[in-house]
Amino acid sequence: MRLVALLPLVACCGKPAQQVAPAHERALADARPTDARPVDAAAHASLPTSSYADLASALVATIPADARVIGFGELHARTDRAQVRTTLSRFTADGLPAIAGKLSDLVIETWLIDKGREKTATTASATVDATMRRPIETKNEIAELADAARKAGIQPHAMRVTCDDYARIAPPGKPMDVPAMLTLTTSELGRIATEAVIHRDREPSHKPWIALYGGALHNDRFPDNGVADWSYAAKADAASSNHFVEIDLIVPELADHDDVLAKQAWYPLLAVPSTTLRVWKRGERSFVILFPRSPVSPAGSAS
Repeated sequence: MRLVALLPLVACCGKPAQQVAPAHERALADARPTDARPVDAAAHASLPTSSYADLASALVATIPADARVIGFGELHARTDRAQVRTTLSRFTADGLPAIAGKLSDLVIETWLIDKGREKTATTASATVDATMRRPIETKNEIAELADAARKAGIQPHAMRVTCDDYARIAPPGKPMDVPAMLTLTTSELGRIATEAVIHRDREPSHKPWIALYGGALHNDRFPDNGVADWSYAAKADAASSNHFVEIDLIVPELADHDDVLAKQAWYPLLAVPSTTLRVWKRGERSFVILFPRSPVSPAGSAS
């Protein structure tokens, strides 16, 4: 098999599968579901946050010592969004090394192509790429994350996708089936995380943490009813005896001018200037890490 960096997959807001068709474009925005409570911008902008110089120190300070499974969620890079350093590359360079010593497994939201399925997988991948407006660099960045994990002694994992799955999520000649993709992703990430916990728990001296890296819907500990089926958090929580931790990694430029994200409780914090990473606690074992905005050159482009 070979690893194919087709994804990040869709990680977003939306409606239940049977009602989702009118919301496809919003689903492709990589947004989280809206918080249940109304947002008071002034109040939330002044909410206490903890500040850190870099992602490494933020993760070390934020992840509870008794964590077992950690679900990292990002806002995906897209060709129609600000072209800044991606969340994925920041995690690979700065986040993974900080937790590598405690991490046995890393489940990445991508898939493997089995021998004999190359043509089917390539066709499906092209459909996903076009629908997701995925930058061409994403393929290399996912491969770099997997390579970095291996070099650190961490076992990387990818989703298992069958021919029937390919036909379901990207039927030939038709648009990508977003709800089918969301369902497949949730099922696979939950399955792999559960199996990893069971496998490692049989080892007498396993490392304490297992992590997943993907979009900021599937790791949601507090999902809205309409999208609860698209979060693996409850399954990971059960497998880890209530020791699952959700951490969302937010690059401000990727959240700008998004009406759905603007309803999130943390969104007003983006208007507060900061040169450091800020960590805001959403709830029990649920955290949002906000990166500082990228420096802007005199010409007006982010560097």
